[in-house]
Amino acid sequence: MLRIPDSDWRIVDGAPQLSVAFLRKMTPQAARFTQWVQRTHAKLLKAPENVLSCCTSGLIHGEIPDKNGWLSAGDALALLTYSIHNSENVPLIEAIEHRAELKLSVPAFESKLEGQFGEQLRDALSYLEKRSPFMTYYEIEKQKIIGNYRVDFFITQKLSAADGSTVRRHSIVEFDEAAHKLKRYKEHDKRRDCWFRKHHPETKLIRVRHEEQDIWLECIRRLNQLIRLEDGYVHCLRLACTGGPGPGMRINSDSARNAYDARQNACAFLLKRPAQPLREMGTLLLRLGIPYEKRRDINFQRTHLRGYGI
Repeated sequence: MLRIPDSDWRIVDGAPQLSVAFLRKMTPQAARFTQWVQRTHAKLLKAPENVLSCCTSGLIHGEIPDKNGWLSAGDALALLTYSIHNSENVPLIEAIEHRAELKLSVPAFESKLEGQFGEQLRDALSYLEKRSPFMTYYEIEKQKIIGNYRVDFFITQKLSAADGSTVRRHSIVEFDEAAHKLKRYKEHDKRRDCWFRKHHPETKLIRVRHEEQDIWLECIRRLNQLIRLEDGYVHCLRLACTGGPGPGMRINSDSARNAYDARQNACAFLLKRPAQPLREMGTLLLRLGIPYEKRRDINFQRTHLRGYGI
């Protein structure tokens, strides 16, 4: 666990405080501290009341500490939790929680970082409503019980048809924090997903990893639709493949470059290694759990891409 030096920690009137200098050092996005606090403050004001109760009145009213000053442990936790790219802040969040013996109070059944993700999701869906060519409205239900399971976010998309009727589409968004990488969580998630696919095949199931939440939110905004991040990755893989009607698919150095052409690929922004296209295609296949062979080119079976699409 990250260790907070004694020189960057103090107790004032019984309340623990962290130095702003240490927070800035350990939080890359807080290098421009004033701007970071201002941006984060706008998101923090949308937090549940029990989260705001851990903050000082100064932070709630927008007061910005001096760059060489101090923050209460509660203020530091709130800012780190509700800031952009907060997955990068987890080590510092855990270190403050451990030393201060304090955690942000969250509603029952809600994970530590789920509240801030929910607000960002709500903002993204509002953006989709405004950009939709049809009359579209999204409803979000948090912690909805379906069968024997509780889902993080149940989303109903309502579209107004030409005849005046309303078409409804349902999606489940699960927010997966670090614990979901553990074996027992993976096994539980697999059983749970199988149950939903069997009993509610009409409902789209979307899992968002905490460390990928920002790129996923950007993805749905850019594509103007609620999709899985995996759908975007598979779209890139399909465009990277060389032609052929058979069950096998092949990617070579030349064909892989097609995926990086934004004129052909609406998901090209998801790709980060144009100088190493074959290596990045292999990384995507590993990310999706798709087995492949690589000698000179990459070879895998078409069947593994079934069920994905944008």
